[in-house]
Amino acid sequence: MSMKKEKNNITKFRLYATIDREEAFLNEMCAAGWKPVRIILGAWFQFEKCRPGEYIARVTTCIDPKGHRAGKQRRQQLSEILIESGAEIIPETNIDAGTRIYAVRKAELGEFEINTDIDSLISEYTGRRRYHITLGALLLAFFVLCACWGCSMIHEYRLYPDEAFHLTSACIEFVCAAIELLCSLVLLIPVPKYSRKINELRSQREIEE
Repeated sequence: MSMKKEKNNITKFRLYATIDREEAFLNEMCAAGWKPVRIILGAWFQFEKCRPGEYIARVTTCIDPKGHRAGKQRRQQLSEILIESGAEIIPETNIDAGTRIYAVRKAELGEFEINTDIDSLISEYTGRRRYHITLGALLLAFFVLCACWGCSMIHEYRLYPDEAFHLTSACIEFVCAAIELLCSLVLLIPVPKYSRKINELRSQREIEE
């Protein structure tokens, strides 16, 4: 009787608006015995077989409190700190142009947290919130532009019904507008959650002081 060969590598496609969801997914896979080894375009997650619960995954952003991408030097510093703690940096190509660092560390080394003090957490969530607001607002602006351009193409088609390219252009613009609206909403949905988290951390800091 032949036995089915067990897979040692798998790839999963996922899209998440926040790194909290990404981190939860990576840890679910670690708990199931799959170590993340590479992330492509922030959507294709490659895993290799490991012992269930052998690793803990963490994700952090390389964004300052103003929502700007951190420089290469800051990213390198964060990576070095993680490596010194016994973590491995997961190679990745991110659709957000390197705004995240993915890392895994063996669970036997104990709790694995990147931001542990309140001020660092406030800075982390403030940067995330600003980044989401900026990108979401930019996409909303593009949505308005595409929608307006689509309406103008419809108007041109009504004036010149024989020129079908006006109708085709309008359809393309409306499709682009719908995609941009959807993406902007996905980016803006986590903003209230980040605001609540920041307020909770500030309240906690006041109590501790």
